[in-house]
Amino acid sequence: MNIHECFVCGDPQEAKTCDRCRSRIRGALLQLPEQYVYLCVSRQREQGGGSGGRSATRLHAPLPGRDDVLNLLGPASRQSVSDAEDQGGPTPFLEVLWSWTEAVTEELRLTPVRKHVSSMTARLTAHLPWICEQPWVADFEEEIRELLRVVQGVTRTKPRRVPLPGVTCPSCGGLTLVREDHSGWEAECGLCPAVKLDQRDYEALVREQSKALEDTKT
Repeated sequence: MNIHECFVCGDPQEAKTCDRCRSRIRGALLQLPEQYVYLCVSRQREQGGGSGGRSATRLHAPLPGRDDVLNLLGPASRQSVSDAEDQGGPTPFLEVLWSWTEAVTEELRLTPVRKHVSSMTARLTAHLPWICEQPWVADFEEEIRELLRVVQGVTRTKPRRVPLPGVTCPSCGGLTLVREDHSGWEAECGLCPAVKLDQRDYEALVREQSKALEDTKT
């Protein structure tokens, strides 16, 4: 049995990318089409202040929407840019997906897909097992995760963290275990960054603490 370090998290695994990281990448990809819809409906600039939201010192017409949303929805710069003249803000949403979709399509000699969020995420999800075998999967995971983080910050749709009552953290002993949407973990501690449990480890912890509680009653 060959043991490798997971390309993404570094944990020892038989596969090149562990199941938890695969699950987390898949979860992020599956969220992107919905997040793109939220992003599109967030175009309208939030109003504030007097004069219908316009600044009295503005000397030019306002952009037709929120700057951060327009940057994410707009096309990437087609010119090479220096550090001093870099395109402002993060790489646009569709450009992040398109660069990875093109790489997978060309490498596997697949029929090209449309530059549409659902088509691109479907292509990437369908070939995720192959992607997870590539040494660059860590870069892929980082860019997809960062894209999702930035968009969720704009759309204000951060994942929920559901408390898991009755089970204490095996490290700090507090009732601080939570389950976060799409994290890839069954439970993690809100205070201890190193405590992240998959389903098997969490169920074992529940059984262990339940047995200890029963023993104290007898």
